[in-house]
Amino acid sequence: MKLTPLLLWIFLVSLTLRVLEITIPLNTDEALWLFRGTRFLQNLFNGNLEETYGRHHPGVTNMWLTGSGMILNCWLNKLFPGWVNMNSSSSLNACLNTMIQSSIPINLYVIPRLLQAVITSACMVGIYILAKQLLGRPAALAAITLLILEPFFLGYQRFITTDALQADLSVLALLLLLLYLRGDGDRKWLVASGVLMGLATAAKLPTLCLLPGVIIWIVLIELGIWRTSFPQRGWKRQIRDLMLWSMTLGAIIFLIWPTLWVAPRQTFDTLKEGLEKEADRGGHFFLGQVRTSPGLAFYPLVLTYRLSPAMQAGLLACLVIVIIPKLRRACKKTPELIALFLIPLCALVFLSIIKSKFDRYFLLVWPELALLAGVGWRTIGFWVKHWRVLQQPRLSNNWVSRWKTNRGIKTTVLLALAQILILLPHYPDYLTYYNPLFGGLRTAQNLLTIGQGEGLDRAAHWLNQLPNAQKITAAVLHPTVLAAYFQGHTVELDKWTSANRVVYYINAIQRQKPEPSVFAYFTAQQPLYTVQLHGVDYVKVYPGPAPLPEDLKNIQVPLSLSFGKKIRLLKYDLNKSELKPGEELLVTFYWKFLEPLPPDFNISLSLRNQDGNFQNRSDAPLLAGYLPVEQIVPGTVVRDVHKLTTELNVLPGHYRLEVGWFSPNKGQALEVRDAAGREQGSQAVIDEVEVVRQATY
Repeated sequence: MKLTPLLLWIFLVSLTLRVLEITIPLNTDEALWLFRGTRFLQNLFNGNLEETYGRHHPGVTNMWLTGSGMILNCWLNKLFPGWVNMNSSSSLNACLNTMIQSSIPINLYVIPRLLQAVITSACMVGIYILAKQLLGRPAALAAITLLILEPFFLGYQRFITTDALQADLSVLALLLLLLYLRGDGDRKWLVASGVLMGLATAAKLPTLCLLPGVIIWIVLIELGIWRTSFPQRGWKRQIRDLMLWSMTLGAIIFLIWPTLWVAPRQTFDTLKEGLEKEADRGGHFFLGQVRTSPGLAFYPLVLTYRLSPAMQAGLLACLVIVIIPKLRRACKKTPELIALFLIPLCALVFLSIIKSKFDRYFLLVWPELALLAGVGWRTIGFWVKHWRVLQQPRLSNNWVSRWKTNRGIKTTVLLALAQILILLPHYPDYLTYYNPLFGGLRTAQNLLTIGQGEGLDRAAHWLNQLPNAQKITAAVLHPTVLAAYFQGHTVELDKWTSANRVVYYINAIQRQKPEPSVFAYFTAQQPLYTVQLHGVDYVKVYPGPAPLPEDLKNIQVPLSLSFGKKIRLLKYDLNKSELKPGEELLVTFYWKFLEPLPPDFNISLSLRNQDGNFQNRSDAPLLAGYLPVEQIVPGTVVRDVHKLTTELNVLPGHYRLEVGWFSPNKGQALEVRDAAGREQGSQAVIDEVEVVRQATY
């Protein structure tokens, strides 16, 4: 195929969209695949073939790509020392060993992402070439325009995860197979289709859910239902061809996955076990609740919010063609359209059956949806022309009357403009796109799990501005994403008790990670910094239990109260000094632990009126019980937040705020002394708050 200016343009536009801001955003799974790819090639070079198993996806195609990218990183670092801060030793193994999965710097992602950008952009050219032969030039041009500029699809095409190669390679395989079945090519096309499908399946096993669609194609062809486009070849030949195609698919997976050479049975057993666990994974936020499985409504809702309006309009027009008998009979490409429709339908049925559901799973058939939408827009252009002819006397000066030749080019230009208007506001965080016709991101955040890492780069940038950022520990649900940008140390969110800053990401907020009680502990506080994308809070940074030196300098009320010989209260903050009945008072304490404390001691926070009577009281362990007091090292300072809710019937007036440490099991309390050593009893008065009357109207 000669490289025409149009093909070059498709490649360059696609490549440009993939490499602009190539380091932003970072997907939550990319560090895993970069690490797996590196270890994959290391184990291959070292002869540890069984260790080339990385994951049940299985991601083999991706591991070849990401591993090759890391080898290029090492090579460049050797030529230009310091290029990517890797070991510049002559040993490739030593260079690759410098990569630690938990803290991969962002510059190591550039080369692997660039490699994928070249491959996926070449796939876009291939999709256009094959679609042009199958559906005609106008439809193919409209389809590739929609696909290249489709926000959700583009977002994942930029990530070195399994989704991009799975979608691109599988659609190329299916288009080649359709053309072969139509008689447009010889068995080389069949073998090429099998090779591509094998690569797609090696990238992600759910690709096999498309195979029932292929079988239905062959059945319908041999029943003579599609004879206008697909000639009957006889069942024997079709079965032989299908066997050759399947054997090619399997052979490719075997050839590129070394673990199958030495331990095929063990590999398949491990795959089966991993896939079963993946299928039953719960914890999905859907329709405002955390569910084990979102149910059958999930993927229709995904298509509602993730497809662009232009794609939806084109798909609707194409569906009208297939459903209405008169239009179906008039369309010369009806068998091809039905064949393409069967692929998303098979994917929808299969993906809806399994419990684990994510919007990205349906990206597998996004190219097929674009092809169908392209045909829809080709038909819309025809309808416009037909309407112009009928209305010609009244529309001689209208723009529609000038819609004469090159209808495909004009439709493509309009589609490109429409897609660009949708795409640009989300650059480069394309996954923040949700269909604006249905409320966009602000509505979708209440319906679907949001966020795949976008916004964490901004949070890291803010953290990097803090004094001594290199010494800061931040806890976050997706530590590998934050670590790529952050100069300090990152830990998992469930290790928040040791963190200086706790970074809450939007999907952690939706699912109340790591536990609802921890989520409630932090969300009651005021965040230090918030990242907003399109009016939605994506990231909130809270102060952690391990205060920084600057935290201790900026305290409302400094003091020094000793509780026995074990604890000293250095400072505290109040969120308000005046509150209404039923409101919450938030008190932040800074405790310095001098000696180990028995495990059953809690903190008592109370309000006492002028008569000396308790009005409200809150008893709770340190850090909601997530940091055992007996394990705290002497000299440690802990920031701890406690909440006291006033009763609705509390009388207005001034109240003393008191705090103490006590053991409910032993009936003991730590005696309090002030800075001068004077005894204060078992409850220390630290402040005074006023309860005011509720406003009445």
